[in-house]
Amino acid sequence: MFTCALVAAFWLLMVAPIDQIHGSPSGAPTAACESMTPGHGYDAQSNSSPFNTEIPAGMIAFMDDPVHLELRASSGTYFKGFLIMAFDKDDNSATPRPIGTFKLIEGSDGQLMNCGSGTMNAVTHTNNVGKNLVRVDWQPPKYYMGTAIFRTTYVQDVSTYWVKTESITVTFVMPDGSTHDPMMTMRADKMRFLL
Repeated sequence: MFTCALVAAFWLLMVAPIDQIHGSPSGAPTAACESMTPGHGYDAQSNSSPFNTEIPAGMIAFMDDPVHLELRASSGTYFKGFLIMAFDKDDNSATPRPIGTFKLIEGSDGQLMNCGSGTMNAVTHTNNVGKNLVRVDWQPPKYYMGTAIFRTTYVQDVSTYWVKTESITVTFVMPDGSTHDPMMTMRADKMRFLL
């Protein structure tokens, strides 16, 4: 009986995909881009995440200014893996497209990823060491005047993870505080000139 159970366990280890047993210690695969769900073979947690994506500068930013982000664990906890992307808050499509580009901060664990047709529009971990703080910078698209939201999947261990934990939003404004689209103004001026 014991021998049969041992053989069955060995066989399960041999046929199960390696990432379903150990996760992805060197970063999320590009296959995770669309759903932001790790392929670990377990369901995501439904309770509140002990991890947050914080924006120290607050909810308003000037057009074209980078946003500093901090992925933080609550006291006494840590996460081993993560995947973060930015989206336009008003994009309610079934598969919203990530926007902007990320920049790594020296000393923080992370590697840039290309999701969908974009480049450097996601960041994931490089190892499975426990982390309580990761810092990254995000650059909005040129002339972006919308409201961005950051979604982060946090992995505590192979069977415990939270998908698409949302940050506060950041609204991009002109230096005078207005929220009009400068490209629309330029197009309107051009049309008036042509008329």
